Amino acid sequence: RTLLNLCGPNMALFDMAQTAAGTPKVKLSDGLVQNLAVGKVYRDHKGTVSGMDFTYDGQYLVTSGEDNSVYVYSCEKASRVRHLRCEKYGVALIRFLHNDRDCAIAASRNEADHVLKYWDFHDNKYLRLFRSHTGKVTSVSPHPYEDLFLSGAEDKCVLLWDLRQDRPVAKINGQGTTVASFDQQGLVFAACVGQPKLHLFDTRNYAKGEFTSFDLRPHLKDPANSVQFSPCGKYVLVRSQSQLVLIDAYDGELICEYPVDAGSATAVPGFSPDSQYVVSGMGNGDVCVWGATNARLVNKLEGHTALPCRTCFSPAHALVVTAAETLAWWIPDTGPPAS
Repeated sequence: RTLLNLCGPNMALFDMAQTAAGTPKVKLSDGLVQNLAVGKVYRDHKGTVSGMDFTYDGQYLVTSGEDNSVYVYSCEKASRVRHLRCEKYGVALIRFLHNDRDCAIAASRNEADHVLKYWDFHDNKYLRLFRSHTGKVTSVSPHPYEDLFLSGAEDKCVLLWDLRQDRPVAKINGQGTTVASFDQQGLVFAACVGQPKLHLFDTRNYAKGEFTSFDLRPHLKDPANSVQFSPCGKYVLVRSQSQLVLIDAYDGELICEYPVDAGSATAVPGFSPDSQYVVSGMGNGDVCVWGATNARLVNKLEGHTALPCRTCFSPAHALVVTAAETLAWWIPDTGPPAS
């Protein structure tokens, strides 16, 4: 479904090598990351940005906000190309679907109706509504190539959905707020279901239950509020109320812990497409970029005045997008040195 990304502003971006299948594959370096500077700032949302995602090819970016607006940006043209409204339900989390620039799954912000919407942007209509959650949706993860997606919520369950069906095809019960995510190959999905524990499922054999689980209590004080696989599939990034840790996806061992602050509990972190870096917003408005496997601070992006609750690397270009009181696009500064 989607692993979203961005391209850059009206400045030269660094086009990256592509795989044989034509999928962009970014290879970053400390030099590029340390050279990031603001290339474009958008002030379209009149409130907090609640969701953000890139298309699989890095050509478009979508954002959703507490102002009930959804904006789509062309990364190639560095321009806003679409503005949609959702007054009835509001818009919280939003994710593009696999190989699709015009359709997304959007979670409602309506406190009485926790619906998920299969949204066609081109015709601005809902193709299907999914109504099984009874609590606020906390995670949405589309499958990278099949018509499936996962959702977690405050109603203590993870649901697996087929886009062609109104009802979920599988349900995983938990003990508290749940979050879930597919890996980038779509073979495995991870779920945290209210305890400091990571459950792994085979996507094609989920009915048999988890194939393994890792007790994270030695590493985490609190249950997870976000979970995501690294693009290489070797690691899982787990965020809790007070911690951000990198876990080995094969044995559950702690790789490293990142020094997040108390004001960043709701910040959603992200990986660079080459799995070399982890990025996350801080409570003072800074955005930290660390070496993924050693938590070494590579750069601190300064300029926001509020918590950057959403941060994303582009999978196709040397670009980072951060969302706080504004939407900022950061690209390497290649200008001549000051004389």
